[in-house]
Amino acid sequence: MADQSGRRCAVVYNPTKVPEGFRDSLTERLDPAGWSETLWLETSKDDPGRGMTAEAVAAGVDRVIAAGGDGTVRIVADGLAGSGIVMGLVPAGTGNLLARNLGIPLNQTQAIEVALGERTRTIDLIKLTVDDREPEHFAVMAGMGVDAMIMDETNPDLKAKIGSAAYFVAAGKALGRLPMDLRIKIDDHHTHHRRTMIALIGNVSQLTANITLLPGAAPDDGLLDVYVASPHRFTHWLRVLLRLITRRRHQGDQVDQWRGERVEVRLRQPDSYQLDGDVVGECRTLTAEIQPGALTVCVPDPTAGS
Repeated sequence: MADQSGRRCAVVYNPTKVPEGFRDSLTERLDPAGWSETLWLETSKDDPGRGMTAEAVAAGVDRVIAAGGDGTVRIVADGLAGSGIVMGLVPAGTGNLLARNLGIPLNQTQAIEVALGERTRTIDLIKLTVDDREPEHFAVMAGMGVDAMIMDETNPDLKAKIGSAAYFVAAGKALGRLPMDLRIKIDDHHTHHRRTMIALIGNVSQLTANITLLPGAAPDDGLLDVYVASPHRFTHWLRVLLRLITRRRHQGDQVDQWRGERVEVRLRQPDSYQLDGDVVGECRTLTAEIQPGALTVCVPDPTAGS
C-alpha cells in the first residue's frame, strides 16, 4: 500500500452494526499505512451520521470511511456529495446494497483493505426533493408503495436472525395494500398516469437477495432509472415475477421502465417512501435529479488476485 503519510482519515460508524473489535481491526491497518490523527465519529440514535459527516468535512480529512448499514452509508454519501472527499465503505448491515452493486467485499477484513486502498470509482448520486423539505442525496434506490411498505414492515429482530429472507416475510403482508394513484414525468416528456403498486427510482441495478430489478442500470452512467409496476390481478403479479427472473419484458406484465436525468412524481394521496432501504416519511410530491460524478468511492482492484 502506498504511504499515506500526512493524510487524515475519518471513520463514521454505527456502533450497533459494526462487530466487536471493528475499531481495533481498522486501527491495525490505519497506523502502519501512515494515516495520521484518525477522527473517530460514532453515530447515535439522535444523529445517524449527518453531524458526524459534517464534522469530518469541516476537519478537511482526505477520506471518510462509512461503517454500518445502508442508512449510515446513505447519510455519509449525502454529506460527502460534491465535496471531493473519497469515501471508503465497510458494510455491516443486512442489505449492504451499495457495496453489493460496487463489488465491495462483505467480509470486514477485506472491506477494510478496499476502504484504505487507492482504487476508486466516481459514481453518480440522485438528489431528491420531497414536498417542501431540504434536498438530500441517495446512492441506491428510492421507492414508494409496496416497496416502502416492505421496508416498514420488516421486523428488525427477524432481519437479524434470517437476514434478507425477512424482506420476503414482510412482502406477504404488503401485497394486500391498495394501489397508489400517481402521475410521473421523465425529463421533458409527457406525463404518465398510473395506478401502481410499486414505484422506484434507481441508481443501480441490484436489490437485496441478488435480485436484478433494473438491468443495465449503472451508478456512473449519468442517468437515473425508473421502475413502475401496476399489477392489479394475480396473473399480473406472476408476469412481474417472471420479468424479475428472466430480466426481460413480457407482454402484459404491467411494468414500465424509463431512463432520464430528472423525474417528477405527484401522488393523489400521501404515501410512505424509502431511501436505500430506510422509510423516511410520507410524501405528496417528489423530484429526483441525477448528480453525475458526485461521489468518489474506494472499490476493489479487479486485477487483484488474478
